[in-house]
Amino acid sequence: MDMSRQLIPFFSKLPFQRKLLLSSILLSVLPVLLLGSAASYVASSSIQKEVNAKHEATLRQIELQVDSMLKRFDYMTIQIAGDVTIEKSARLGISMDEPEKLEATLDMVSTLRKYRTLSDVPFNAYLIYNKFNTVYSTSLGMLLTKDFPYYEALRQYEPSFTGSLFLPSNTYPNQNDFLIVRPVGSSSTVDGILFLEADPTRLYEMLQSVDMGDGSQLLVVNGNGRIVLSQQMQEIGTTLPAPFAKRLELKTPASTEAVAYGDERYNVSVHRSSFNDWAYVIIAPQDALTAKASLIRKVTWLIAGFLALLWGLIALFASKRLYYPIRSLLLKLPGRTKPSQDGLQQLDAFMEQVMDTNKRLDSELREQAPQLRENTLIKLLQGEWNEAEFALKSQQYDFPLHGKNGFIVCLFEVDDLMEFRTSYKGKDRSLMMYALTKLVEEVAAPQIASVTVSPSLGKIALIAGADNVGEAFESQIEQLTVRVRHQTKELFRLTLTAGVSRIRPTYRGIHESYLEAGDLLSFRHLLGRDLTISHQALESKDTLKQSARNLIKRQKTIVKRIAEGDMDSVYAEFDEMIRDIPHHLTGFKPVTGIFTNLVAEVDHLLEQLGFELTSLFAYNVYARVNELESLEQLQDWFIQEFFPALLSHYEKRNVTNQTKIVQQVVSYIQQGAEGELSLQEASSRFGVSQSQLSRMFKDEMNVNFIDYCIEVRMSRAKEWLVHSDMPIKQIAERLQYTTTQNFSRAFKQTTGMSPGQYRDSVRQRSDGFA
Repeated sequence: MDMSRQLIPFFSKLPFQRKLLLSSILLSVLPVLLLGSAASYVASSSIQKEVNAKHEATLRQIELQVDSMLKRFDYMTIQIAGDVTIEKSARLGISMDEPEKLEATLDMVSTLRKYRTLSDVPFNAYLIYNKFNTVYSTSLGMLLTKDFPYYEALRQYEPSFTGSLFLPSNTYPNQNDFLIVRPVGSSSTVDGILFLEADPTRLYEMLQSVDMGDGSQLLVVNGNGRIVLSQQMQEIGTTLPAPFAKRLELKTPASTEAVAYGDERYNVSVHRSSFNDWAYVIIAPQDALTAKASLIRKVTWLIAGFLALLWGLIALFASKRLYYPIRSLLLKLPGRTKPSQDGLQQLDAFMEQVMDTNKRLDSELREQAPQLRENTLIKLLQGEWNEAEFALKSQQYDFPLHGKNGFIVCLFEVDDLMEFRTSYKGKDRSLMMYALTKLVEEVAAPQIASVTVSPSLGKIALIAGADNVGEAFESQIEQLTVRVRHQTKELFRLTLTAGVSRIRPTYRGIHESYLEAGDLLSFRHLLGRDLTISHQALESKDTLKQSARNLIKRQKTIVKRIAEGDMDSVYAEFDEMIRDIPHHLTGFKPVTGIFTNLVAEVDHLLEQLGFELTSLFAYNVYARVNELESLEQLQDWFIQEFFPALLSHYEKRNVTNQTKIVQQVVSYIQQGAEGELSLQEASSRFGVSQSQLSRMFKDEMNVNFIDYCIEVRMSRAKEWLVHSDMPIKQIAERLQYTTTQNFSRAFKQTTGMSPGQYRDSVRQRSDGFA
């Protein structure tokens, strides 16, 4: 006793490597002594417990999956049967002549279509009109009650508002599908009955996916003893044999008791559903279980003689080898502050750090999810996603964005942006933009499938799906923008102007629609504030359109030259615009609008570059433009004050701006390695000429633009070759190579070997190290 008390502290203080050696020696003797005497009991009891546990786990898992689907169906019937339009249609009946009934019928059809679209499980719906001897089917149209495919089930159904009735396949003749039945109406008056018809294949596949083995069978049985689901489809709808049915009648059936059926005995495991009266049953032949136990007992005695030798060899020769992985991991651990600490303790401490880091990163990711969602939509507006990429993002963030005939962009912008910036600063400005975005979202959501995002200060973009086209849809969009502008004026005392693009058929066209909506807003200063501007509105104003197009085009050229820092061209274009204005505009108000718009475009450019126009002037430049009373005064102010301030600003930030632009281009290349990359597109995106961007990139990166694009793509290819089983052809396609041969040639020029050779060599080195 005293010796054991001394050995335990001694053993606990030993390093893990010594513990491994001593444990191996002990295990070389104890298994021989224990296994020989207890083999029979351990084999039979452990196998039985394992089987019971496996059966229970299997039944619970199947119950969870099946009940989950049944609950979704039950919830779906509650939603449909309780829908106001369904109840109204069931009460009024179907008629193509009476307006009220026709409206109720159309609403009912639309509502059923909506629910079928939203459901992840396909189903057909039947609505029985009790008072009118009529049935509406989403698949068959209008039927008389006597022609209803499930007339026998309808005749025997007793309405109950406490829950849905689930009718498995083959409950009635010619019933191949799964039925869910629920009354429509009130508890005092049942106006109709709802039948949902679902293909049971998914439920059947749930059971079919479970590999029971050993002749075992998995069943689902309802309270009447009828087989609801089975791994053998022909058994569905039949009655469970009497011996097994009696076992199901027991309140707490013992899973270890055998049931005699025919010439064999079976173990029956039962798990009752918490959702309904169904029972989940596994029937396993007892002989298969006992045969395994007998075989294990024999094998145990055969190998018992070898155990002592085996563990002795492990103890003498393999202890160091067994400890080798731990030692290798310890050498790779960063920041080993306690080298004398036991190896397992060091690994445990490191794993705790990893888990804490993972929790922190997961928390940060959740916090950043709204920002990531917003960035995704902004990239869509900027044309950085292709169809496939945005489809994946749409599933990831669950965007309610779908349109049968395409998509439209409504771009709202605060009319007095300078006053908005002055009135709201810092956090208040962010809160106001959030409030405006939510306002647009809440107004649009009940009417049309849409998403909203603020691409820049003072702007809110509404991307809407167009299920219909024509005057009705255009009127709907017009009313929506009017409602947004009206509520903004009431709630925030701000005025907005909305630019409405044309409908374009694909996600890719959303970028073009966004640019079009922005172009339409350029006419705001000519047409007035607090308006909705669409291409239809401009078509009705031919004179304005013809007079303003050239001037706005010159404005955009001026802004582009300002972005490039080419002030000489800015002055030249400005002089041309001054000469054109008297030929195109009459009255001084449109002239003021043109110059106000020019200031707004420059203001937006500076905002994109991370600056504000207010930082360059000590006064409100918008107010100053509106105070001037003649074209000559406007010309003098721009030449003597506005453009010189911009020139001074660009001279100060010229060097830092080059570094910033190149960094943005590098990020653009790395993020767009799987898309089309070109110097022309990059220069257009970042507002510089191709030659200027090429020179800037070479100066900053010491490599030209094209070579850097190839390097990034080859790096991405190496990553996929090593860490995935993606075919080389697919890698070539994702990296925008027209043929696999072109990709392989470029890869070999970079690495000295073909893609296949590179993958094999890296993996062989990894296997050799392991």
